[in-house]
Amino acid sequence: MMIMFPIMEAMRSGGDLENIGGDGKYTKDVVCPDGCVLFRMKAKKLGNENFFKGKFWG
Repeated sequence: MMIMFPIMEAMRSGGDLENIGGDGKYTKDVVCPDGCVLFRMKAKKLGNENFFKGKFWG
């Protein structure tokens, strides 16, 4: 989970997962610490306003 949280935050802020070793813009594979399980994180673009770039104060 310690590895997955920063990846999730990078995606939420509009980042491209290819810049941090992802398979595509919205996909990244993460291996668990003991190497037995492979997790694939996928983001789905919803088209909502970006929280970090939004205009919430006026």
